[in-house]
Amino acid sequence: MQEFKNKLIVHGLMKINDKYLVIKRSVIKRGKPNVYPEFWDIPGGSVENFETPVEALIREAKEEVNLDIEVKQIIHEDSNFDQGKNIMFTRLVYICTLKDLNGYTIQLDPEEHSEYHFISSLDEMSDEKVVPFLIDILNN
Repeated sequence: MQEFKNKLIVHGLMKINDKYLVIKRSVIKRGKPNVYPEFWDIPGGSVENFETPVEALIREAKEEVNLDIEVKQIIHEDSNFDQGKNIMFTRLVYICTLKDLNGYTIQLDPEEHSEYHFISSLDEMSDEKVVPFLIDILNN
């Protein structure tokens, strides 16, 4: 029997000047087809060994968009079982704020994301593909 695994993923919903930061996923990620290519998402990624979810989100925000953040409360949790990989993926989404609202520069990791926008609501993304969990969060 194949070993069952749990994988924890964290994301940060960042509101900057009353708008949400969204980033577009690249088609290819580090030489392999990306999950949800060209979908709009928010910064986040996998929690690594010996790392807390908050530490992982702080690291991912720095790596993906070059932002120094403060992690606030959890606003969303969902889990999905991937039968092919025998892995339960659990996602935690946190509200985040910037440590410095005046001195930030968005800089994307081109291996993971191709562009970014600030939006007030999903209505501004009506003609775009958006990852399902983000639709759930922003529609509530």
